Amino acid sequence: MPGLRFCQLAERFVSDLERCGANVLILGDTDTRPLRCRVTMGAISAELAVYLWTITSGGKGRGRPTERRIQITGVDHIPLRSGVRALLGGWSEEAGVYAFWDVRRHQGFTAGSPSLQMALATLENGYHHGFATETRHVREGEEIAIAVQPDYLSWYLEEWERLYECGEDINRAPDLIESNVEEEREFVDSGESDQQRSRRHKVVTVVHNFRDARFRPTVLRAYNFRCCITGMALRLVDAAHIIPASDPHSADEPWNGLALSAHFHRAYDNGLVGVLPGGRLATNTRIEAKLRRDRLDAGLPDLKETMPPNIRFPASPDARPRESVLRRGLLLRGWTEDDIALAMRA
Repeated sequence: MPGLRFCQLAERFVSDLERCGANVLILGDTDTRPLRCRVTMGAISAELAVYLWTITSGGKGRGRPTERRIQITGVDHIPLRSGVRALLGGWSEEAGVYAFWDVRRHQGFTAGSPSLQMALATLENGYHHGFATETRHVREGEEIAIAVQPDYLSWYLEEWERLYECGEDINRAPDLIESNVEEEREFVDSGESDQQRSRRHKVVTVVHNFRDARFRPTVLRAYNFRCCITGMALRLVDAAHIIPASDPHSADEPWNGLALSAHFHRAYDNGLVGVLPGGRLATNTRIEAKLRRDRLDAGLPDLKETMPPNIRFPASPDARPRESVLRRGLLLRGWTEDDIALAMRA
């Protein structure tokens, strides 16, 4: 597996972050480690120092054929600076995932070409499940290593500290992704000490946040990263819940999502634009009238002119929103049954 130059790794990392919906500002040269950038997305606003290498074959001990590693070259220490989040990891072209280690355990390196290992199985599980973890037994003690699919880079950035605080219990996280509340409670309560129960509670929090992060890439992929109204891509598309996340009947599944450009996302959430059962598009005439009364209707004719008769549904039947879901989404955004009936007759 030939290694990528650092500039190529940096370009990939930035591109993957932007695909997650992040705004990335490059702060310096991308030809030498680390990549320095500022990332803004949702609750994340952080300056990063990113140390990346290509993940290649090799490792120590009898398991070498199943081991992969990064070799630390060109860096003899990683300084930790206040206000800067340092990341230590690699990219696996073979598995299509990133691997990360806790940089706080690796601030200095021995002479030569030191390496950090991860099992190939962990990398492959990271690709199939979104993330995977393993405990490495090294001279300094136990270390958690984490494989992350590119779609979930923003989740890793938000959760990175808590992930490493969970200790070996984090290895149970992938098993909890599809668990229910009772199973999560049993997992936490079965801890043998208050300390372990506290760690397990963090594991559950990490899993909940992963489920939230999973919604965006699954919806955008279902719609081929294009707005279902305009067909626009350009990395300007949001994943909108049909039944809002605040509703107890909501779900972070593609059938409860629409890929919408930013202004149609706002218009949909505000109830101005609606997706009727069957996929027809309409504006709410009652809300139109209120906008005119408030003299806030500038641009309304242009907005309506850009709307096709119907949205573009996903190719997969499993991702296609059900009519009952679309109707509930309208009612929760201020549409009445009379509004829906009027729009259906138009």
